[in-house]
Amino acid sequence: MEEAGERTAVMEVGREVGAVTQAAAILRAIAGSREALGVTAIARAAGVSPSTTLNILRTLVHEGFVALVPETKTYRLGLGLLEVARPLLNRSDVELLQPGLQQVATEFEATTTVWQVAPDDKALLLGRIVPASGIHIEFRLATRIPAYAGAIGRAVAAAGQSAGALPRATLRARFGAIRWHVPVPFDTFLEEVAAAAERGYAVDIGQLIRGVTTAAAALCDHNRRPRLVVAAHLFQGQLTEERLEALGLALRGLAAAAQPGMFGVVEGVGVRRRR
Repeated sequence: MEEAGERTAVMEVGREVGAVTQAAAILRAIAGSREALGVTAIARAAGVSPSTTLNILRTLVHEGFVALVPETKTYRLGLGLLEVARPLLNRSDVELLQPGLQQVATEFEATTTVWQVAPDDKALLLGRIVPASGIHIEFRLATRIPAYAGAIGRAVAAAGQSAGALPRATLRARFGAIRWHVPVPFDTFLEEVAAAAERGYAVDIGQLIRGVTTAAAALCDHNRRPRLVVAAHLFQGQLTEERLEALGLALRGLAAAAQPGMFGVVEGVGVRRRR
């Protein structure tokens, strides 16, 4: 009976509460605009009916999470958000990403890592989480690798090309300096970068490091430039093709969930609509 009760509790935690989901969509809609918005504009961006939007806005104003501009009857984010967000303000990127990285490490028995895309075309290892299993891939903190190497590099290149900030000639020059365990033709690399851009994550199966499979997804700033990469590293052959895809999707989801809060809303990308 106790086990059944625990299962029920888990299921209840996973259920969405409509009003909370709508309030979150409204807050994201307001956060995604540089100017204060009226009820109609907020409702349209959030995908919530105007009447429901107005009622939720009144509650958010009362709680201090949204501020009303009386002269224009428009709304902007309120200082009350700083009160609840203050504990996060002094936390490092690794600390902010740690819960998601831990979940991926546990589910897939993989070493998960966070890399910073440095201005010198290097990727710097900021943090790592190892799985509970005794045998795992290990990296030294502050390890530096070429920014366009392996799965991490494919993810960085995909994001850079999407931002229009990575000319092909520049990528070719950086690519030529990478030492691969299994050489990769540049044209093949470009195809894999395009595939990474399409699916939202990149994979390297023993090409950069012998016997190591890596999946990676990039976090971009509001200008779409890659700033961080989350990755998972396993022994080659450890996962089936289906599980490897699930790992890539998990990293993509982690990056997508963390990116707006860490770097702001990406310009030109609308607010996710929820009804």
